[in-house]
Amino acid sequence: MRRRAFTLVELLVVIGIIALLIAILMPALSRAREQTQRVNCMSNMRQLGLAMMMYVGDNKGTFPFAAVSPLPEDWIYWHAGRNRDEAPLVKYHGGRYNEKLYRCPSDVVENRRTTTPGLDFSYTVNWNICCYTGRGYPANIYPPRISNIPNSSQKILMIDESWETIDDGCWAPENWFQDTQNMLSIRHDKQAEKAKNLSQQDVLRAGRGNVVFADGHADFIGRKEALSPDFYDPYKK
Repeated sequence: MRRRAFTLVELLVVIGIIALLIAILMPALSRAREQTQRVNCMSNMRQLGLAMMMYVGDNKGTFPFAAVSPLPEDWIYWHAGRNRDEAPLVKYHGGRYNEKLYRCPSDVVENRRTTTPGLDFSYTVNWNICCYTGRGYPANIYPPRISNIPNSSQKILMIDESWETIDDGCWAPENWFQDTQNMLSIRHDKQAEKAKNLSQQDVLRAGRGNVVFADGHADFIGRKEALSPDFYDPYKK
């Protein structure tokens, strides 16, 4: 008895069904993968937040500096010629700089608009909490001690910054309205940055990103919240 073979039409139908199923499943698989990456990114930030809290405990309640120009108190040593293992936080996570800990797993360094050497990390700290220079900045005040920050659980200490805007170790949220730098990344939410070349409102509505608060906990919040003084100004009650 002869076995009946598939006809060309039947094969094309099967191939079409498989292609349709793949098209339906791929977005879901991509979202699931990015969800995993978001969790891993937040885990990095929690570890860095914990290192910050240990640093604060060892330094009379004060935070490290924001790593704009190279200073001994910088939270990360990224400038040319600096030994990253000597940065203040490194001793709290093993004594050796771990590149993967300081970089979001979804951050593609090659996509960045800046080619400044050393900018291969993803996270930046709030200059309102982490001093800009030894003289104190902004407003000619020294950085606040953690005990002087009201509602520290609502004040952002560190963000996962967009690859479109990161240019040093510092996040200056209020500056975005002047220079469109210093923007929270939304790579885990929309898988696209959209930090520039859009209207202000479109950028602010674009999505959510990972942050660490001044009490050390991490969360996933919207850009509009991140750029509100209620969340970045340590002196605002």
